[in-house]
Amino acid sequence: MVVEDDALIALDIVGLLEDMGHEVVAEASDAPMALNFAEQFAPDLALVDVRLAHDSDGGTLARKLYDRFGVRSLFLSGSITEDFRRTMVEINPIGFIDKPLTRRSLSTALASIE
Repeated sequence: MVVEDDALIALDIVGLLEDMGHEVVAEASDAPMALNFAEQFAPDLALVDVRLAHDSDGGTLARKLYDRFGVRSLFLSGSITEDFRRTMVEINPIGFIDKPLTRRSLSTALASIE
């Protein structure tokens, strides 16, 4: 599942994932939509922007995805801080990718779970 509020960035991420052979089961722009899709589609993982639409927080969303559904997150952002990384350790994130995202950075992060 891709959780990104910028439609063009989301489109790029989905394209990269599909080109790499992954299936994207849902795309969401905010936390409530993502939680709804997680319940419906049971994704294996979520690529989550740290700052989402409607003042949604990607860290809070990732914690809920992990606690409720066991879904691990790969965080995407141009502003990931060390404090954020430390607070997310307990939900066992897949990793953190700085934007702009590249095929190589995404491939490297996903290789750690395959």
